[in-house]
Amino acid sequence: MTAFFHLFTYREKVYTLFEKLCGARLTVSMTRIGGMAQDAPEYWFEDVLAFCKEMRIAVDEISKLMLDNKIFIKRTQGVCPITPQDAINWGYTGPLLRACGVNLDLRKSAPYYGYDALDFDVPIGTNGDVYDRYLVRIEEMRQSIRIIEQVCRNVPGGDFTIRDKGIVLPEKKMSTVTSKDL
Repeated sequence: MTAFFHLFTYREKVYTLFEKLCGARLTVSMTRIGGMAQDAPEYWFEDVLAFCKEMRIAVDEISKLMLDNKIFIKRTQGVCPITPQDAINWGYTGPLLRACGVNLDLRKSAPYYGYDALDFDVPIGTNGDVYDRYLVRIEEMRQSIRIIEQVCRNVPGGDFTIRDKGIVLPEKKMSTVTSKDL
């Protein structure tokens, strides 16, 4: 449970970044037809990059904590192995499928959202057991950090949305209500 609760610290930091970006911690709603709801606040990408450095260290710490733990290893290695064929038959996808040894990641095989321009590795397990599922998930976290860093360093300049009123609604003017108005 130590690792699980330790990671809550970093979840809160992510929620704080979301809140800084759009004003909400859990219901992040930034994308719109034609772009984004608003531009990112000044220095927000730098804050994300600083968090990535911190998270990279945290992932290494958590991994070391778990992989040096004999109890964790005994409870996960060789436990509930799933063959690649069973994983496919049962409809596994993503990291769970890859932990079973199936090398399939749509971000590589059928790239979308610009993944083809990003440099990242796809972790693949060999035994399909609980231990491999853990290893793949931990490596997915490392690869996600790599992806986030690349995106933050390469956000294109310019307007955050298109201004064609036939596609995107014009921005609403915010009015300020004062106590005199009530």
